Amino acid sequence: MQYMEWGINVPILFILSGYCSLGRPISEISRPLVVTNIYVIFCWAATATDSGLLKWLLIAVSFAMYAWASVDMLGWVSEFERAAPRDLPSRSIRPWLSNGLILHFMLYGVVYMSSVMGLIDAQTERKGFFVLTFGAKIAYCAAFVFIRADEYHKTLTDVLRKVSVSNVGMISILRGSFDIILPCVLDGAGRCKLPPQISGDMEKLEKILGCHVAGANLKDLLAGEEDRADFSAYVRNVVRQADSPQAFSEATLTTGGVWSCGASMPPIAQVLHSKMKAKGPQMNATLHLSVVPRSAVSMGKERHLVAAIQFSATVPEDKEADLGTGFESFKHDDAYASTGGSTHPPTDSGSSGIVANLADLNKLGASALLHGSVEASDTGSMYWGPSMVSDETMSHLGAFMEKAALGTVAFDARIVGAWEGTTSKALGAYSQRIEFQNDCIHASITVMGQTLEGRFRMNCSTEPYQLDIEVLPKGSSCPPPAIPYIFKFQDGRLHLCGPADGRMHRPSNFDGPGLCVMDRAGGLTTMPTMPKSDRRDRLETRSVRSAGVFEPDPEFSRNSTEEPPQKPAQIAQIAEKPAQKLSGVVNWVEEKPAVAASAALALTSVILALRKSL
Repeated sequence: MQYMEWGINVPILFILSGYCSLGRPISEISRPLVVTNIYVIFCWAATATDSGLLKWLLIAVSFAMYAWASVDMLGWVSEFERAAPRDLPSRSIRPWLSNGLILHFMLYGVVYMSSVMGLIDAQTERKGFFVLTFGAKIAYCAAFVFIRADEYHKTLTDVLRKVSVSNVGMISILRGSFDIILPCVLDGAGRCKLPPQISGDMEKLEKILGCHVAGANLKDLLAGEEDRADFSAYVRNVVRQADSPQAFSEATLTTGGVWSCGASMPPIAQVLHSKMKAKGPQMNATLHLSVVPRSAVSMGKERHLVAAIQFSATVPEDKEADLGTGFESFKHDDAYASTGGSTHPPTDSGSSGIVANLADLNKLGASALLHGSVEASDTGSMYWGPSMVSDETMSHLGAFMEKAALGTVAFDARIVGAWEGTTSKALGAYSQRIEFQNDCIHASITVMGQTLEGRFRMNCSTEPYQLDIEVLPKGSSCPPPAIPYIFKFQDGRLHLCGPADGRMHRPSNFDGPGLCVMDRAGGLTTMPTMPKSDRRDRLETRSVRSAGVFEPDPEFSRNSTEEPPQKPAQIAQIAEKPAQKLSGVVNWVEEKPAVAASAALALTSVILALRKSL
């Protein structure tokens, strides 16, 4: 019975260590697997024969075959070290699953030889085999849990690295223009308080002013009452800008990098010229405040701000300080339009001045600056909608790069429909399903039983054809950057090739681990046709857009709060979707049949071993 159990466990361990962990093909795994099963049978035959010569001959042949199989397994490791990407999750742990299996089989041999030579009895032999078998299964489970956790961690790290580009760029601009950059908190009473502990440039500010500033109100550090009144008005103006739903309604940046509404630009950021207290003479200072957008979990009335301070020599009243980035001076009696110029306020008391701050990075096609999302429950905050970014537009400066005009980029309608395929072994060999909708914009991506909505765009005017897919996460989280692909159709199949690592570079040829060959779902070979009415509407829409100035799609426009109406073809397609989904266990079994079978066999082996030991 023990040797029959080994006949089941050995293929499982070889598949896990060679195929699942190291990504070796089945052809490389099959030879040492068969050799191992053969010498296991020889070991059983040696214990059953009565001939001493035949017994020791079988044992010698078994150990020779063990050495032969071990050499092949060491070859897996050397090939993996040569070909595996450097940033592969748990790259240093995966080879130990193969090397450890060699040592594990050696321990089996030690227990076996101890029993053959009479050093231990049969009961001790069974206990030793049970401990080794059970320990191997527990160790493999723990190793694969660690590998999967490392893969998730790497994915999150890559996403954070992408969205942090805006933060680094904006802070770099402020650092180049101002002397001191400090975080501060605006409470419900309107006090702009510095952190209670020394952080950032607070120590530098204390040395300049000659007083303790930790936990102080920034307004109290100003010299005169007039300066404090101007600062209060400036703070109110900055907060109004962050909370106003109509802020910059005339300056909308499309995903193509085109300014709508007459190509008007956002106004220049404002600064306040004031004087600050010091032990010696008063110091002239230029202050800039920027409101950090609220996160989805922010509560209360407190607002987080970034305060930038520049100290300068005495400036004549008729001449403003010239900052390197061209900031505009804030004046209490002026209101600021979205074009950047200042005008005298009208008599209507309801008017309010608007200035620019860090929250407007969303309008530049960049991610949220210091958080993952903007609060949806706060009526004063707003979310401009995710941007379809790629390698060339990851930062807010990339939004101004030249793009191909809409209507000049060719579209291949053969891609419409559902496609299914399996990724390469280097990327996990998981099944994925992508359904491209008839509207040529939206898509549904199903990976590992999880379905997410997304958007796509393609460019068939270049070779190879380019395809960008942006996955929209559930909830209010900021979407990750779009994944750049190249694609082609060959023999009725979709050849989709994406990045092979976390650098998100678009491949140049259909080769490497990023290639996935996909077939139409359900074995369809014909492309689903678009209704004539939809095609006519799309042709008319494209002609209108190409004839005039590009207008953003409704889901990308900040002024649109309603979803675009669904067309009959979309409604029919949604109605055909099944109302119920398979359970999580069934989905897991379908997506990972090898792992599911291994887990079932391992559980059966544990139950049999426990039953035998009792």
